[in-house]
Amino acid sequence: MSDSTETPGGTPIEHDDHGLLWEHLDRIDTILEEQSDGFFIGAYDLTDDCPDLMSALHGPDAGDKPIPENEVFYEKRNGRPGPSRLIDRPCRPCRRMVVCGIKGEASVILTAYGTQASKETPRAWWDASMTPLEAIEAARFWSKHALSSQG
Repeated sequence: MSDSTETPGGTPIEHDDHGLLWEHLDRIDTILEEQSDGFFIGAYDLTDDCPDLMSALHGPDAGDKPIPENEVFYEKRNGRPGPSRLIDRPCRPCRRMVVCGIKGEASVILTAYGTQASKETPRAWWDASMTPLEAIEAARFWSKHALSSQG
């Protein structure tokens, strides 16, 4: 997708490198309509007319065993300031999409991606915008999970 991706309803998507198709963008418009004004994030089931998305998540929230440290490597991705915990496994098809955005006079979708998990994943433990407690919880989560390096 390009830097100027928008939903059919005209809402821009800032981080749009997760393989979203027109049907997913249309689903995002429906999700946005259901939100109250302000920040929102959630995991939403895809409708029957939406094709599968691919999920890079591996670990307990994706139905796997915890991912041990000896199976992972760390790498900065897509210009992020810190490294992601990665594993050499393929992405997998899924029927749920995490959507993170701000609804208001000038709505924007910050990101949207596929997941097998029932809820959104925490940010990376190095994200400076988190409180210390959030960073600890994120570190706990990511100590058992990893993202596919193949996708």
